[in-house]
Amino acid sequence: MKTLVPLLLLGSIAAGCVSRQSAPEAAGGEVSALGSSAEIKTLAGTRWTVIALDGNPVERAPDGWPAQSLEFDPDGGRVSGHAGVNRFAGRCEQDGGALRFGPLAMTRRAGPPAQMESERRYTVVLSAVTGWRQDGPNLVLVTPAHPRAAVLAPAPAKAE
Repeated sequence: MKTLVPLLLLGSIAAGCVSRQSAPEAAGGEVSALGSSAEIKTLAGTRWTVIALDGNPVERAPDGWPAQSLEFDPDGGRVSGHAGVNRFAGRCEQDGGALRFGPLAMTRRAGPPAQMESERRYTVVLSAVTGWRQDGPNLVLVTPAHPRAAVLAPAPAKAE
């Protein structure tokens, strides 16, 4: 039953997910090396790992469990990631510094209590996100209650 709460919170947000920038603007704003502190203008095609929630560092995921993450599809409009125990995917909308997620679908696997609590905290943040900003190479998710609700570091590129 505990895993149902994040689903309801995430499902309560409705938004279409397309960056409103034109294709040339989006291409010009992409960052080829996310490890640099180059200005990010669009989140499309970027991958992130959560390093802090509500001002507190996130502990490294135990062996066998994925790190909390967030990935924006290259074409914009979709997002996916790991919440700590479960995967999620859904729509997003970025318009400049504004950002919204939802509705998001999530798997319903149970895990250790500490992992489930961390997942709950992350999904609460995702359900409340209203904006984003860049802090050096990191992505900061903003909610009405917290200007640094989540801090995410660039994730390594996927092996192809």
